[in-house]
Amino acid sequence: MAQSFQDRVDSPDGTNDAREIWMFIRSWLTIIRVVLVIAIILVAEIFEESSMFNLSLSVWAIIIGFPLFLLISIGIIQGDKRFAPDLEERRRKRVAKSERR
Repeated sequence: MAQSFQDRVDSPDGTNDAREIWMFIRSWLTIIRVVLVIAIILVAEIFEESSMFNLSLSVWAIIIGFPLFLLISIGIIQGDKRFAPDLEERRRKRVAKSERR
C-alpha cells in the first residue's frame, strides 16, 4: 500500500541529520582534494621557471599542496569515524584486505 508523505517522514530510515550533512561536506572535500592534486600538477609544470623566496613555484606547489592534501584526507577519515561509522568500517576492511595481498 502506498505511504503518505507524512508516514515516510515519520518512519526512521537509519540516517540522521548529522550523517546527511557530513555526506554533503565529504563529497565537497573529495572534489576539492581532486582539484588540489590537479592544481599541484599544473602549477608544477607551468611555473617551473618562476621563483619566489629562492624556490621555484613548482617546489612551493608541493610544499603547500601536499600538506593540504594530507589535512583534507585526515579530515575525511576523522569525519567518517564520527558521523558515518559504516563508511569507516568499509575503509578498514578494504585496508585489511589490501594488507593480506
